[in-house]
Amino acid sequence: MRALRIALLIITAIALVVNAVVHLRLAGPFDAITGALVSQGTLFRIQAAVNIAAALLLISRTRWASALAALVAAGGLALVVITTLVPLDLSPIGLPFLFEPIWYADKVIAALVQAIALAAGLAAALLRPRPAGPVQP
Repeated sequence: MRALRIALLIITAIALVVNAVVHLRLAGPFDAITGALVSQGTLFRIQAAVNIAAALLLISRTRWASALAALVAAGGLALVVITTLVPLDLSPIGLPFLFEPIWYADKVIAALVQAIALAAGLAAALLRPRPAGPVQP
């Protein structure tokens, strides 16, 4: 059980880091899409930083860190899907217009690794460690 939980934490961390790398790589080209406060490239950098922070928190191996990592992944996955299907005009709050109705390789990779991080992070958070005690024959 312990080995499974550690494997799930590693999978979650790797998926979050892959998502961060994809977003950091895409940030430059998306700087052109601006809002009053930030560009979409800046939002990508923020998302990458949050993913890296969540991955680093997994070192603590606590249940809340796994749940937080799953929440980060769920939010990122939701944004990828929503901004593909629905035009989001966030300009009233200073953010850029978010709508990109096409799927391309980096976007698919980001969605997949966020789904993996969500599933593995939730599973790790829900796994209960066995109580310590004498081994039964």
